[in-house]
Amino acid sequence: MSFRFNFDIETDGEDVETGGVETTPSVPVEETPDSSRIPAQLHSIHELISKLPPHIAFSPLAIPLTSSKTITIPRRELFDVRMQLMAEDNNPSTDTSQNFSAAFTDEDIRTNTYEGGLKSWECSSDLVKQLATDSEVWMNSSHRILELGCGTALPSCYILQTLLPVSGDQPVHFTLADYNLDVLRLVTLPNLILAYLYATNGLPSMDPSATEGSEETPEIELTSTLISSFLSTLQTHNITISFLSGSWSPAMISLIHGGLEYPSTAEETMHSLLLASETIYSPSSIPEFVDMIEYTLASSGKGYIAAKDVYFGVGGSVKDFVDIMEKKKWKWEIDVDTDID
Repeated sequence: MSFRFNFDIETDGEDVETGGVETTPSVPVEETPDSSRIPAQLHSIHELISKLPPHIAFSPLAIPLTSSKTITIPRRELFDVRMQLMAEDNNPSTDTSQNFSAAFTDEDIRTNTYEGGLKSWECSSDLVKQLATDSEVWMNSSHRILELGCGTALPSCYILQTLLPVSGDQPVHFTLADYNLDVLRLVTLPNLILAYLYATNGLPSMDPSATEGSEETPEIELTSTLISSFLSTLQTHNITISFLSGSWSPAMISLIHGGLEYPSTAEETMHSLLLASETIYSPSSIPEFVDMIEYTLASSGKGYIAAKDVYFGVGGSVKDFVDIMEKKKWKWEIDVDTDID
C-alpha cells in the first residue's frame, strides 16, 4: 500500500477562516468512557433514503484548484439540518435518532458522542484538490473506495461527480464511514444526491457569484422520481454505496469485509482507494485509525490522508502518524500545502 499525505502548515497556531470551511477542531469539552462508544453498524442506501426529509437547502462550495480552475461541490446547509432536527423533535412518531444536540451548539467535537461530521473541514477541501491533481492515478484503478470519518464527504462527492459523466463498465463500490448515523443521514447521503444532480445538470445555477448576496438559499425537493433517478443512475454506472456508523474497531473492519472474521485481509474485499481528512487530531484514536488502514487497504492500494501538521490544544500531529507508518514500513510521501490565505 502507498500513501499521499497532504497537510497544512498553520501560522502561529491561529485558525484561519476559509470560505465556509471549518479549520481546526476545538478541544473536546466532555470526555466519556470508552464503554460508551457507539458500536459499528452497516447501513444500506435504502435505509438512509427512508430517513431523508422532503426537501433540502444547499449552497455551492468553490474550491480553487489553480488560478483559472475551480472545483464546485454542492453541499447541504447546516441551518437546514437544524430545521430538520427541530421538526423531528416535534414529531414523536418520527423513526429517527432524536436529540442530536451537537447540531445546536458551538462544540466541534464531543468525544465518543459526536466527532464533528456535520461541518466541512479545511483538510477535506485540500483532499479534493489532491484528488483532482492525481485523477489519472486513481480514475481507472479505484474500484473499491473507502472514506473514513467521511462527515460531509466532500472527497467522495467529488469522485462521484467525476465518475458519473464517464461511461464505465467496471463496477465501483463506495463505503462511507462516520461515527454518527445522524451525520450519514443528515449530510453524507444528501450531499451524494447533490453531487449526482450536479454531475447530471439537475441543479439550479451552481455559480457561487450568482448566489452571492442573495437572501434566498436554493432548495431541491427530494421526490420519489428524483430518488428513483438517482438510484437508477448509480445502477447504470455500476456504482454501489454502503454506509457504516460507529467507532473504528475490529467489528467495523469485519463489516467492511462482509462479515469475515477479524483480522481479515481478503484481497477481494480490500479497498483500492482509502480517503480520510482530519482524522488524526486525537492521539488516542490514531492506533485504531492505523488498524482500519492496515486491514482495509489493499497492498496495491493507495491512501490519501489530509491533516494539519499539528492540532494545537488537541494533541494529534502528522509526526505521530508518520512514526507509526515508519515502524510498519509502509510506503508514504508528503505534500505540504503552504498556500493559506
